[in-house]
Amino acid sequence: MKESEVILKRQSTKLFFKNGDTDFFFNWLLGIGEVFGFSHGELYYLAQRLGKSPKPSTWKKVFLSHADYLAQKLSNPDLSKQSKAQYYLAQTYSIRSAIQFINPFSEEYLPTVQRMEESFKKATYSLKAPIEELTIHYQESYLPGYYLHSGDDCPTLIMIGGGDTYREDLFYFAGYPGWKRGYNVLMIDLPGQGSNPSRELTFDVNAATPISLCIDWLENKNPKLNHLAIYGVSGGGYFTAQAVEQDTRIQAWIASTPIYDIAEIFKKEFGSSLKTPSWLMNAILRLVGNLNEAADLNLQKYAWQFGTTDFKKAIDEVFKRAKVVNYQKVQCPCLFIMGEGEGAELQRQAKVVYEAVKSKNSHTRLQIFEAESGADAHCQVNNLRLVHNVVFDWLDTLFE
Repeated sequence: MKESEVILKRQSTKLFFKNGDTDFFFNWLLGIGEVFGFSHGELYYLAQRLGKSPKPSTWKKVFLSHADYLAQKLSNPDLSKQSKAQYYLAQTYSIRSAIQFINPFSEEYLPTVQRMEESFKKATYSLKAPIEELTIHYQESYLPGYYLHSGDDCPTLIMIGGGDTYREDLFYFAGYPGWKRGYNVLMIDLPGQGSNPSRELTFDVNAATPISLCIDWLENKNPKLNHLAIYGVSGGGYFTAQAVEQDTRIQAWIASTPIYDIAEIFKKEFGSSLKTPSWLMNAILRLVGNLNEAADLNLQKYAWQFGTTDFKKAIDEVFKRAKVVNYQKVQCPCLFIMGEGEGAELQRQAKVVYEAVKSKNSHTRLQIFEAESGADAHCQVNNLRLVHNVVFDWLDTLFE
């Protein structure tokens, strides 16, 4: 795998970096900066410091250094709450950026995650956001999350991320814009997400079970719970598909993009290499790591999320245990979102599910973003403000 190649196709417009995965993540950061925290000026400055071919260790160092710089700014006693909030948000996602390129098996991983969490709590306090930290009992452990409470009579949205997200990421995907639009928003890390694998909560074959526990929690929290929607991005399009298939309490489903067969996604993206014996596959991956360190680190992270150090073994588990969602069971109105920069199999599955369910409800629609919209990348990270408007305008119409 060359430096310019990517593990998964996630965007059509190249920005700055030679490595495709690094370039996509920088695009993601620019999207966050449209919502809060980062300015594009900061990010372009950091990009110049990084150069076109940064090693993961350099990326980590630059963003942690920027978090330290922001800490110095925050030491000013004359800052208003609003100014502090923006600095803390920029600091949170600077640290989050560093985490993307930290090996989760390393000793520095968990302390860095904890530093991000502390910064996020200070940010939401300074924003005066009505947010609480929560844990939902699961198996012999717990699922960590946040709950933004706009009011018992307000509609409620459950926000679910994918393989690359932490619960703090869900704040800019839906928490913050949902709060501004008068929604309650539950943001949760499912098994395999965030730092959960460090507590042996790795990816589960059935995400419907933990999501149903989230709905139980909401019902206990708010006896008036009504107008309940769920929104999944990336792998969350598969996790939420499982939930909507099985739990009829969900009254609306939003997915970018809907996935019904996760194994087929892996087959199409990794192709014939998946037929390679494990020992040879791992030798190839070591060679890949010499050519593309960002890809190597991502593959190690995916293995960790499945509870192994062997990426090939993790993929074999997907093929062995992953369930195909029966999308014919979906009855609620749906909003499916797709960017033209997505991989071909993701686009195909989104269209298949839409064609199967569109006749069941007049509100169901498929929103396709072309390159000129600036929202054609995976999860629309390159134009989050636009997708916020699309999502919450649709929900407002549905729940009016």
